[in-house]
Amino acid sequence: MTAPAGAIVGIYVDLKACVDVGDVIETTSGRRYSVVAKRVQARGKHVGRQHLRVSVMAPDDPLPATGILHRIVWYQHGRGRR
Repeated sequence: MTAPAGAIVGIYVDLKACVDVGDVIETTSGRRYSVVAKRVQARGKHVGRQHLRVSVMAPDDPLPATGILHRIVWYQHGRGRR
């Protein structure tokens, strides 16, 4: 199910670049998310993974004047996940 514009959702990214509050995440489909909170994983299997709380942007929302646009690609999942 797709979250509506304005909804707050959680995603995580494994980027080398540091994502900050105010940055924008864009997927290959063109969907954009504005970062509202961030936590970096310090322990475990995925140290350095950035856990983000993001607000879903409407397609016609302008990019913020400050912040960076990060383009991401979702991981491929096996056929058994649904």
